[in-house]
Amino acid sequence: MHREHSRVLSRRQLALAGAAWLAPRLAAQKQQDGKDTRDLSLSASEKPVPDKSTAGARRRLALLIGNNHYTSAPRLQNAVNDAADLGRKLTELGFTVDVVTDGTLAHVNTAISRYVSNLRPGDTSLLFYAGHGVQSGGENYLIPVDFQPGSGEASLPAACIGASSVLDRLQRSGPELNLMILDACRNNPFHPGADVKGLAVMEAGLGACISLSTGPGQTAADNPHGRNGLFSGFLLANIETPGQSLDALLKKVKLQVYDASGGVQRPWMFADTVGDFFFRPAAQITAPGGGIPDSVEAGKQFLQRGQYEEAVASFERALRLNPENPFIYNALGAARSRLRQWSIAVSLYAKAIELRPDYATAYFNRGVAYYNAARYELAVQDFSWAIEQEPYDPRAFDLRGRSWLSLRERDQAMADFDKALQLDPYDAAALLGKGKVFFQRGEYSGAVAAFTASIKLRPATEAYEARAQVYRSLHDAARAEADEYEAQRRRNGR
Repeated sequence: MHREHSRVLSRRQLALAGAAWLAPRLAAQKQQDGKDTRDLSLSASEKPVPDKSTAGARRRLALLIGNNHYTSAPRLQNAVNDAADLGRKLTELGFTVDVVTDGTLAHVNTAISRYVSNLRPGDTSLLFYAGHGVQSGGENYLIPVDFQPGSGEASLPAACIGASSVLDRLQRSGPELNLMILDACRNNPFHPGADVKGLAVMEAGLGACISLSTGPGQTAADNPHGRNGLFSGFLLANIETPGQSLDALLKKVKLQVYDASGGVQRPWMFADTVGDFFFRPAAQITAPGGGIPDSVEAGKQFLQRGQYEEAVASFERALRLNPENPFIYNALGAARSRLRQWSIAVSLYAKAIELRPDYATAYFNRGVAYYNAARYELAVQDFSWAIEQEPYDPRAFDLRGRSWLSLRERDQAMADFDKALQLDPYDAAALLGKGKVFFQRGEYSGAVAAFTASIKLRPATEAYEARAQVYRSLHDAARAEADEYEAQRRRNGR
């Protein structure tokens, strides 16, 4: 890993610093909460018993969409093959599969509604799309074959399928795994020469995994000389490997696509899953009772509804049954973080990392906890390790930039904000961070421009307050008062 600054600690130094910082705070947190926050490890008398609640197999469902024959856009060669070939593979792997090819808007929307209505809590869900896709205003749109581009970008929400809205609908159905794979990273046809290309960064809640065939802001070719797209071809070639986890599969495909494209196409993924998923489990993994407890599913539902105390209780029950599961420690850490119990959350994320040293999500989440606890040097270290595992995640660069800025290391902060924007040009938080760096440097025109761009993407209270501060420094009372009024209005929810 590239060490960017002398303040970044070694792993041994971090462990010592973290232990020294955690001990008194854990004791104080226990007194503050008035609850039993004892060590989560189990005594010999509390050894887990088999979890009979998971003896029945989870349902596996998939909706696969492949669009080739567009009426008003360049036709593709491989998207239909990608969906059809994946459908055959998934059927062999125990999935109930619905394949839609050359779908119109009405056809695709009907298929999605039918699929979502059939999902039940605890299912495994896979939604795959191959075809044209664009981003506009930070949202990704999947293009039906009957879309008419002459109506302009303003028509996208009504005439296309918003990927984030579909993901949200799937998430509300409560699947144990919510997997979305988009092989759809083409140029925005409305601005063919624009710098903003490909699809935008997507995020989802606990239990979700999103895979894009190339990194946000980049594009992928249709691979016209083969039967399948480059990404889909490698996915098909590796999906049946016994004992290979979903995480390992996607990382392997990413490396193969990157090598085969000469470094031009770099797949991207975001995952916050609970437990490993195997398309084809190894023999020793298929023993009865080996799944994730139903209490994890309940915890996820509580977390999504904002019932954080209930989520904590559910995840702690799950740990008593699965005390060596890093994903449950991460989920419990997320619930503790929602309760602003940063010290306890840090210890839980640390346990997840101990059990799985390459767990990028746990590094990221612990970095967030350290940042919120004003432990900025430790936050920088964790975000750096998260970036080492997932180098195309703009959120990690954004938050490491904020940590550097809190340490008044402006050059490092600016470099990270620039990298975040390179990965996701619609990152309003990174623009806000750049504005703060400009302001601290006394470069007020740059600060105003960055804050204004951030507000256009996401009109947040903090951005209005920051721009008002710049206007005050410029002795522009009228504009400062206007921004202060807007910030107050938003703070009051009006």
